[in-house]
Amino acid sequence: MTAVEFRQKLALGTAQFGLAYGINNTLGRPDDASVAAVLAAAQAAGLSLLDTAAAYGDSEARLGQWLGPHPGSFGVVTKVAAAAPAVVRAAVQASLDRLQQPRVYGVLFHDFQALQQQPAAWQALQDSRAAGLTTRIGISLYHPWQAQWLLDRRGWDFDMVQVPFNVLDQRFAPLLPVLAARGVEVHVRSAFLQGLLLRPLDALPAYFEALRPKLTRMREVSAAAGIPLEAALLLFAATAPGVARVVIGVDSADNLRANVAAEDYLAGFEALRPALAELRETAEELLLPYRWPKLS
Repeated sequence: MTAVEFRQKLALGTAQFGLAYGINNTLGRPDDASVAAVLAAAQAAGLSLLDTAAAYGDSEARLGQWLGPHPGSFGVVTKVAAAAPAVVRAAVQASLDRLQQPRVYGVLFHDFQALQQQPAAWQALQDSRAAGLTTRIGISLYHPWQAQWLLDRRGWDFDMVQVPFNVLDQRFAPLLPVLAARGVEVHVRSAFLQGLLLRPLDALPAYFEALRPKLTRMREVSAAAGIPLEAALLLFAATAPGVARVVIGVDSADNLRANVAAEDYLAGFEALRPALAELRETAEELLLPYRWPKLS
């Protein structure tokens, strides 16, 4: 992978534009100037895709304020709730209106369980794609069995999924190349596990104490390879077989540039991958943020 290819794999996550998001977030939502600075820095760095959702507070509207005067600057993937088809079609149009875009690159359903309960909603996404409102359609997933369910389902021609994937959470690893081979564009999130993997070990919440040995080892092998931890974690996700995009969330332009700087370590990373792959964790209560207790 070249540096240019690495940058093209990065998608800018924007949940933090509308919500106080992430375990390490102490600043809350960035102001308008900070949002504009991040988007300008992303464009300058060669990133081409933004990831958002109707459920991310006012993230879509804040993006629209910038995207409206900068047409064609980014593609956008957004997410809506599964519901009756007419409700879904209205939700897609509402997202386009807030984003000030005539179309987006992708629309995902945000909740797999809700889609299972309202399968007719799928037709609404197919209709949106047929109407040219979006290029790709799919679902945001949490569990590998959900991806397998989709792969086994007839008539659901989904062509995009978003899944969690990082050094600890490798549950989807066997399915990523399978999905890609089926023409499904795989976006992975949580390369830093909402910041947990970067949190100083002396500030590790007691809930995650069982992870301390692996978090310590993660730092040791990265340091021994001469690769900063942030770069190692991001490259682990970006270079995984079957991954098309890695969604990264940042809270400043400097933070974004630090993420992009991981490209400087591409040449030496593959030798580090096996040691990081050994650190996979299986306890979902530690891997899935929706199962975490409220943490200070």
